[in-house]
Amino acid sequence: MAELLPYALRLGLYVVLMLLFGRTLFARPPLQRGAWLALTGTALALVITDAVARLSSVLGVPPSGIDRGTAYWFLTGTPVGEAGLLRLLAVLAMLPLLASSRPLRGLRRLLLLLLSAIALASLSWNGHAAAGDGLRGMLRLGAGFAHLLAAGAWVGAIAAIVQLALRPQGLGLRERTLELWQAAHGFAVPGTVIVATLAMTGTYTYVDLGGSLQTLTGTAHGRWLLFKLALVGGMLGLAGLHRWRLVPALATSIRGGWQPRPLRSLRHSLACESVLALLVLACVAVLGTLDPLA
Repeated sequence: MAELLPYALRLGLYVVLMLLFGRTLFARPPLQRGAWLALTGTALALVITDAVARLSSVLGVPPSGIDRGTAYWFLTGTPVGEAGLLRLLAVLAMLPLLASSRPLRGLRRLLLLLLSAIALASLSWNGHAAAGDGLRGMLRLGAGFAHLLAAGAWVGAIAAIVQLALRPQGLGLRERTLELWQAAHGFAVPGTVIVATLAMTGTYTYVDLGGSLQTLTGTAHGRWLLFKLALVGGMLGLAGLHRWRLVPALATSIRGGWQPRPLRSLRHSLACESVLALLVLACVAVLGTLDPLA
């Protein structure tokens, strides 16, 4: 079990930081202040744990054996440590923005969006996107940033739509379902942009790292990548089902006589998409530890 902990930690970082960025980007329906604080507190705990675990691994000593001077060297003198420090500062800076109970909008929302984007994008320094120098390295890192932010936007949109879909039934159900339809229908264009960004940046990074059809089938990294792509294909299939069948059926139900079946079908499909998204991020957690050419 212990060997799975690094992967679980990486998965937790991806999930929480993507939720922070994505739910700030797709701010409706609003999250309660307690939910924001819980997400940010969890992110802070994971960022600190990740930094300690990485330094412990580099030194080959238990966390209790790390002294202040060594921690300072790691955080200020190594690329991975500097990325971790930037991530830590970004998450800490989110907390004052969430201290107020007022709705998250305007400048506060923009600042939170910027800080959550920095925290999420900094994960690129921990993986293959940071493996390069000069202009080529900058392009690869930029592609890594764009890939992570697009993925975070997708995760945030799924979370927002799921939140709308899972609200309890009762008075005002038709109005709440109309809001769900508007959110799902309105995601069509942003969703297309997100998928295109993920496809272009992912392909660019893989080819730039020396990947090919041979490495795609002949290496552990390639096989994990194929598994990830199959899961993404499943998510795209469900997205197409939402766009061309389930969401129009929901609109028909709203306009005509109310039928609960379209809402149930969309809820089940969204649950499946959420599971697939979590599995994709689990694959990402593993892929970041593998050599693309071995």
